[in-house]
Amino acid sequence: MEIEHLKKMDRIIKKAGTKDPDEVLCYMGYIPMDCGDRISGFITTHKNRVYYGVNKNFSKTKYAFASFHEAFHGICGHLDTPGFLSNGFHTDDFINRRLVASTEKEANIGASDVLIDTVQFLEMTGYDSADVQAYIKSVESFEKAASDYQNHLDIVQSSGASDYRIQRMQAYQRDLYAMYKELQEQAADISNTGVCLTRSELAAEFNVPEFIIDYKYEAMSVRKYKVPSVELPPYDKVFGSW
Repeated sequence: MEIEHLKKMDRIIKKAGTKDPDEVLCYMGYIPMDCGDRISGFITTHKNRVYYGVNKNFSKTKYAFASFHEAFHGICGHLDTPGFLSNGFHTDDFINRRLVASTEKEANIGASDVLIDTVQFLEMTGYDSADVQAYIKSVESFEKAASDYQNHLDIVQSSGASDYRIQRMQAYQRDLYAMYKELQEQAADISNTGVCLTRSELAAEFNVPEFIIDYKYEAMSVRKYKVPSVELPPYDKVFGSW
């Protein structure tokens, strides 16, 4: 996903004067078609025109997400990707999966970015809070230290190591664990103040599934905002034990 794709949609919405999905896609020149009840959504082209359909039985929120998903297929250039239009069509089911094609991930990031207002998202994640800004710096320091550790570990595992070097690596990991525990404490302090909502709380506030919140975080990263989650992964998921 490129930032210009998100900015292009920003410009389209501003010129259209609305975030209503039907009106936005109409402004883009996309032609709606009835896809019936059995298909969740599709997009296709014919004679240089773009046609799309989204299941009318969807809730208002899911309909908007699905419509903007199709819009971003166009904005991101997916319609010109070889094999994307299988037999002339591309169908979507809008079910989140961990392993999806890059075209679907990009469309999901774009749709989530439109669906979740950026200003509100920043407020609810406490982006301007001093505690959160301090936490961001701590996360960056930890990620740098973990990366350095992993680089050393790769060398040790590929070339072997003396007992002394192994002891140093074990001490290095203990230091990293101490940093991680400090991050956990900072995250807990922030969560307890209520200045930064969790993923589930954000999903409830915006009335969307949690996977859309995950994609919004990715969109914020594309937009160059450093918005960390205070829900840290388990330590053994950060990097393997020695």
